[in-house]
Amino acid sequence: MEFLERTYLVNDKATKMYAFTLDSVELQQKTLNKNQCPGEKPEEPESGAIYHCHGNSKAAENRANEQQYAKWKLRAASGICFAFMIAEVVGGHVAGSLAVVTDAAHLLTDLTSFLLSLFSLWLSSKPPSKRLTFGWHRAEILGALLSILCVWVVTGVLVYLACGRLLYPDYQIQTTIMIIVSGCAVAANIMLSVILHQRRPGHNHKGVQVNASVRAAFVHALGDLFQSISVLTSALIIYFKPDYKMADPICTFVFSILVMASTITVLKDFSILLMEGVPKNLNYNSMKELMLAVEGVVSVHSLHVWSLTMNQAIVSVHVAAAASRDSQVVRREIAEALSNSFPVHSLTIQMESPAEQDPDCLFCEDPQD
Repeated sequence: MEFLERTYLVNDKATKMYAFTLDSVELQQKTLNKNQCPGEKPEEPESGAIYHCHGNSKAAENRANEQQYAKWKLRAASGICFAFMIAEVVGGHVAGSLAVVTDAAHLLTDLTSFLLSLFSLWLSSKPPSKRLTFGWHRAEILGALLSILCVWVVTGVLVYLACGRLLYPDYQIQTTIMIIVSGCAVAANIMLSVILHQRRPGHNHKGVQVNASVRAAFVHALGDLFQSISVLTSALIIYFKPDYKMADPICTFVFSILVMASTITVLKDFSILLMEGVPKNLNYNSMKELMLAVEGVVSVHSLHVWSLTMNQAIVSVHVAAAASRDSQVVRREIAEALSNSFPVHSLTIQMESPAEQDPDCLFCEDPQD
């Protein structure tokens, strides 16, 4: 039996009554969820109950925890970075080492990057507007890309200065001070790397997801660690073999290559995100199979999966439901299945009937592998 959808005009009094009913039903549902035992299968709501489209989504809560954790990491890293940057500037000037001074410049770039990441996190938390309906989430990605660009610029400057020292080797280095300062720099950058390191979602016992700004900052810290190891290595070589002072610019060359290589994976992930690609932690085929497994689903097409940030996935899909089942019930079960299995920030499901399907439609075809 088919039911026709009807539209009614209601007055203000009736509107308030319906709004009160909605709040009451939501309150009852929350009370039932709190009294539910862990691991117990949730009870099926009664027929005719009111459902909210975002009721089963944990994306907002996960996003808040992610941003709070990211801000803590970036603030701690900024404090450590500033303190050791001042120490390297003074120590590098006294030692006369270009490698130490340039490492301090690298720390200055890192500090700027950390502050920029904090600003982008604040900007991404602003509410959506009629102009930016998804909000400012992409500001975090743009800030992270700018942070990676700073790594490239500083690495290029280091290579340029190292070339100058190879061409004009008329400089003196106080290796003892250089060893002390570079050793402290290695320790500082290890601390930064530990603070900024993020476990993958599958290995994160705190439930905090990977943040793009912190990931870019970690690349910065990793690059600084390589640079500091380079400075310490060249300092030890020059200390034991004073005639080999060319080790200072040569080590800069070697570790600059490592720094550049460390940014490739991050840039690849960010590029896929900006190209509206499927996020790494989601699988297109798995999501489609999960929806097809829902009772009453006949076919799934026009499935699109993309992401605002590293963990803000968006899904839109067309679903053909069997006439024997209520399409709204099918839609609700699909939404629950997806929200329980994937970190979906926004989900749009268009319900259709099998009779409306066009096998010759190019837009309904599955994408290529």
